Amino acid sequence: MVVGVSVGSLAILENRPSAAEQELLDAAGAEDRRWARRLLEVGGNVEARDERGRTALILAALNGHIGTMRVLVEAGAELNARDAGRRRWPALMHALDADKATSALALLDWGADPDASEESGYNALMMAASRGDRWVVAELLARGANPEAELFLGFTALDYAIGYGHASVVRLLLDAAPQLRQRGNAARRSVLALAQRAGDDEILELVSSPVAGTVGTAH
Repeated sequence: MVVGVSVGSLAILENRPSAAEQELLDAAGAEDRRWARRLLEVGGNVEARDERGRTALILAALNGHIGTMRVLVEAGAELNARDAGRRRWPALMHALDADKATSALALLDWGADPDASEESGYNALMMAASRGDRWVVAELLARGANPEAELFLGFTALDYAIGYGHASVVRLLLDAAPQLRQRGNAARRSVLALAQRAGDDEILELVSSPVAGTVGTAH
């Protein structure tokens, strides 16, 4: 019987990586691509995880280490593997959360799911829209991200873009899915009502316009 050890401590001990796995994780986090490649060549576990369930690819992505990411992907790293945290984020969402847009784009180029999401359904497009990252939103849409994906209350990326006042992102999303103007959610009556509540004239005009892009505001 184990005395004086909490359940949480036992879980950490059970999930602790081996010494060899920790070396690979350290190399991924420190952008030591040569050592990472060497460890993989001698049989290192490309899917090694740290105590929080983050893979080597996740660590490299959230630190912006493109070279090490490439080494891991070429060795067969799972692009859409999730961490073991409460939200269970894949590498793409970790990269966006850490403001590593180049990591996110690299993951998409290598085939990561553009609709990557956490357990609740909150996804990469919603995250980028809420932050006003127009370039990332455009890249996600170009790679097939679904602008109509919803959370359980019916919120879409458009709701986030409107709520945070990002007019250029609202325009992009409406260009991709003009039918979103007609959508509502469980918390508010309509997209128009949300725009009125946000109090941004440009967004209100975009949402009220029958065709996205008719407003005389430069892209």
